[in-house]
Amino acid sequence: MTVMKKVATGVAAGIAMLVSATAAADYPEKPVKIMVGFSAGGGTDTTARGFASYVHEAPSMNGMPAFIVNLPGASGQKAAKAVLDEDADGYTLYMINIGTFIAGELAKGDERPYHIPDDFVNLGCASQLVTSLQVHTSNGATNVEEYVAAAKASGKEITWGTSGAATMHATIGHIFFDTHGIPHKKVPFKGGSKARAALVSQSVEAVFGGVNTVVGFEDDIRALASAGAERDPMAPDLMTFKEQGTDGIDFTGLMCLFGAAGTPDEVKADVGAAIEHIAGLTGYQKYMGKNDLASFYTDAAAATAAQDTMFDVMGPVVAEIIANQ
Repeated sequence: MTVMKKVATGVAAGIAMLVSATAAADYPEKPVKIMVGFSAGGGTDTTARGFASYVHEAPSMNGMPAFIVNLPGASGQKAAKAVLDEDADGYTLYMINIGTFIAGELAKGDERPYHIPDDFVNLGCASQLVTSLQVHTSNGATNVEEYVAAAKASGKEITWGTSGAATMHATIGHIFFDTHGIPHKKVPFKGGSKARAALVSQSVEAVFGGVNTVVGFEDDIRALASAGAERDPMAPDLMTFKEQGTDGIDFTGLMCLFGAAGTPDEVKADVGAAIEHIAGLTGYQKYMGKNDLASFYTDAAAATAAQDTMFDVMGPVVAEIIANQ
């Protein structure tokens, strides 16, 4: 290669690197779309809307806003697939709790539409979703023991609602009823707010949904227990299932933002920085608190590790549920 060709090659490489760096530095140049796979009013939608309202304040986001697109269906999978149909450039992201994301994939078995570790990248988390057992206030039960005793004594099949056929809430509901030997029938809805409405109208006898969905509906809904190894910090007076004698329901779902696999490293860094910034904002924390949702930051590495653990935890559970159906 001649000296002139070497110079030309070096210049070309330098220009390419400069163009790439400039493009990354300019992200985002337009509003960012955040897909939500459930209807408005549930825990995922509430978190996403609160988060989106502060995106323009994050230094790494160039003052650009974010907006929410609700695409309910298939326990969030419809929206997830819509993200994969877009370019992996960081302009179409997906928010969901990892428990529901994983439960939906596992429930499909070999027919799964994607494999999360291969097709998505976890960019970080800013909250969590905690499942609770909820009944109408006309129900005489005030704790799990009373509820189980009454359900068994009724001798009937219990009809219960949840935010989707294959969500974290649905998985926990199956575990609970099967553990206690209570005949049951699941009624899936397209979001937690719709499941809540069914409970308020007493169209279902119980709901497994986010602790947060009770807020503002205390006259109609009573939560009897929460999932997780520890009590939900946003509902410290609500005892866990384990505290009330039901094991195997000690997991919650980090609420995370995902991009499609192939999202540029620079974009992942910018979005991750935005998540950290927003989680620390007083305004976001107050908004989440008013909706009975926690606000905290989990970086991409820790979130991905938690995601891998959740696969190990939920895999056998979902397999057993499928086998018993």
